[in-house]
Amino acid sequence: MSEIPLIIIPDEDDEGAAEIFVDGKMGQKKYRFLLDTGAAKTHVQIDAYTASFESIQSSHSAGVFAQSNYDLITVPSIEVGSIVKKNVIIARYTEDAPNLRNLIGMDFLKDFRCHFFFDEHRVLINAPEASPITDPCLELFLGKKFHPYVPIHFGDVESNAVWDTGAGITVVDTVFIQTHPSLFQKEGSSVGRDSSGTQMATPMFTMTACTIGNKQFPPHPVAGVDLSHMNSTTEVPMDMILGYSTLSKANWFFNFPGKKWKVIEILHDQ
Repeated sequence: MSEIPLIIIPDEDDEGAAEIFVDGKMGQKKYRFLLDTGAAKTHVQIDAYTASFESIQSSHSAGVFAQSNYDLITVPSIEVGSIVKKNVIIARYTEDAPNLRNLIGMDFLKDFRCHFFFDEHRVLINAPEASPITDPCLELFLGKKFHPYVPIHFGDVESNAVWDTGAGITVVDTVFIQTHPSLFQKEGSSVGRDSSGTQMATPMFTMTACTIGNKQFPPHPVAGVDLSHMNSTTEVPMDMILGYSTLSKANWFFNFPGKKWKVIEILHDQ
């Protein structure tokens, strides 16, 4: 069992939104990474060190607003906490843009059991499951690229969501909002940024109370975004992307290799 500290950087513009970072190393060089369970692959920016690795293949990935282009490279090692992976194939962005982030994706996390303690800003790696008898785990669906999906219930209405530590705020598909308008109250607009670094104005809403993992979550802010672009590239369409504004209201357990999950407890002061 080991522990990884979480570095929480609040969003200055949107209350309750924040980005989650972890410190680590690539080779012997120190880096700060966005922790991103919504990303299939670990990504890094172009710099003097990462540019020294030869490209294996070029590809692209879809963000909420646009796609990002990258080259696959092999780096000698990536280390975050006690997790060390050697000779790792990762993605290097093909452009040098300030909005692009180094990020740790599901290719790095998928082999571990993770307790996310947002109230204590830490993740326990490969710790035993808490209260397995009185509070058993639920079945976890992982997509082909290991994105974790969890169901959300509003009474009889069920939605499908990706559990995404890389999203600063929860994003709801505009089609779902239009189909269920009683669940959302319009609250103005804000500027969001996706994994490609693209920024766009988005309408903001207060989402009504919902149930996730048999636990009741209070009303909280979400952004409305057309997710049709992302859904066209995924094998499982999503109604929502659960970001920090939702995730931080609870502590969570994910057994990624065992495909189990649960909400450990609701944090009532969050």
